[in-house]
Amino acid sequence: MDFAAPLPGTQDLLFDAARRLRRCEAALLGVFERAGYAEVIPPSVEAADVFGAEAFRALDRSGRLLALRSDFTAQVARIAATRLAGFSPLRLHYRGSVVRRLGEGPVHENLQAGCELVGAAGPEADAEIVALAAASLQALGLEEARISLGSTGYFSALARAAGASEKLAAALIDEVDRKDLPTLRSLCEREVPAGAAREALLMLAQPPRPQTAARELLAKASALAPSEDALAALRRLGDVLERTDDRRLEVDLGEVRGLGYYTGIVFNLYAPGAPKAVGGGGRYDSLLGRFGDPRPAVGFSLDLDGLVAVARC
Repeated sequence: MDFAAPLPGTQDLLFDAARRLRRCEAALLGVFERAGYAEVIPPSVEAADVFGAEAFRALDRSGRLLALRSDFTAQVARIAATRLAGFSPLRLHYRGSVVRRLGEGPVHENLQAGCELVGAAGPEADAEIVALAAASLQALGLEEARISLGSTGYFSALARAAGASEKLAAALIDEVDRKDLPTLRSLCEREVPAGAAREALLMLAQPPRPQTAARELLAKASALAPSEDALAALRRLGDVLERTDDRRLEVDLGEVRGLGYYTGIVFNLYAPGAPKAVGGGGRYDSLLGRFGDPRPAVGFSLDLDGLVAVARC
């Protein structure tokens, strides 16, 4: 076996790369602490039930199924629901590595940092988290980064109004994510009855709108809203937009992907020079209920590997 290189999906950080990572972490730590967020350090190994199917799992000697950390948010939800039950609101931050199994390929280790706001349900909490994510990008010198804001709640309302099955909803998400309007239109014409729900779904393939033009987009979407749930999700997006004054903010009604636990607003962070999103987050009001404490929550995580490569700190 060749020990000169790390395993596929992992990396050694040496000298300057390690220094760059620590500088970025220090800059982010300052932002998080000044905003009133306290650090928590969860264990790297948990009971497998804490995480989803992407976790790397193994049996210990007693036969208990364990997993390497694959998601900080689930761990923070466990801590908030058990060790910190009854304390609201909670403002927590973290940093460290996550390990995920990508399909049939090798495990992949990724460095992350992030913040979670637990016990606050209103749009002002959503706006606080979005603004904190924006401040994090600012601290790393990423002036031209973009914050793309959407809503899984809106898409879920449209899918319900369209009578979409779970399989059809997944297919719609794939085409929306690709912004492939011709294929999305063909799919909708074949599977979704004509009407407001179909037209609203087609709007999801439109390009993002900067903050200055986002209100017009939301107004058009509201005129097509096929249900009160869809209209409420759009109002929530508008409320967050009104409370977040940042030129890097844009609205993308097709920003609908998540880890399966997002219930409301979602957002992704994009930086010049990075080939994919360098972070993201959203509202997950049902996750803490898995651990016996059904409180609302919203948060975000940052991909430190991606950010360190483009940061100017």
